[in-house]
Amino acid sequence: MMLRKLSRGLLLGSLMVLAACGAARVIHQDQAGGVIELQGDHGQAMQEANQQMATHCGANNFSVMSQGEEAIGTDTITQQNQATDSTTSRNGRSSSTDSTATTQQSTRTATAWRVHYQCGGAGAPPPAQPPPPQPGY
Repeated sequence: MMLRKLSRGLLLGSLMVLAACGAARVIHQDQAGGVIELQGDHGQAMQEANQQMATHCGANNFSVMSQGEEAIGTDTITQQNQATDSTTSRNGRSSSTDSTATTQQSTRTATAWRVHYQCGGAGAPPPAQPPPPQPGY
C-alpha cells in the first residue's frame, strides 16, 4: 500500500514538473531573423527563445515582430467502436451473432505558438552603402 502511494506521488510530481517545463525550438533562421516555436510553459519557453534570439542576433539586438498561434497542419483522430450482439433461440438449439462497427473521424487544424523576430532592431533598414567615388575633375 505504501509503495502504491509513493509511486502515485512520484508520478504526480513528474507530471507537474513536465507541465511546468517550457521549450523553444528554432523553426527558421537567416541573417535577418527567424521563427521560434514555443512549447509547454509559455514563460519558460519565452525565456529560452530570448536566449536563442540573443545568441543569433546579439544581446539587445533583436525585435519580436509578431507572435501568436499559427496553423501548422491538421490532426485527424479516428475512433472505431465495435458492438457484438448474440441471440439464442428459445429452445437453445441455434444462436446467431451480429457485429456492428462504427467509425468516427474528426479533423482539426493543428496550431503552435510561434515568435517571429528580426535582428538589428524593429524594422530597421539595412545600413546605407556609401556612394561610389566620383571621378576627379
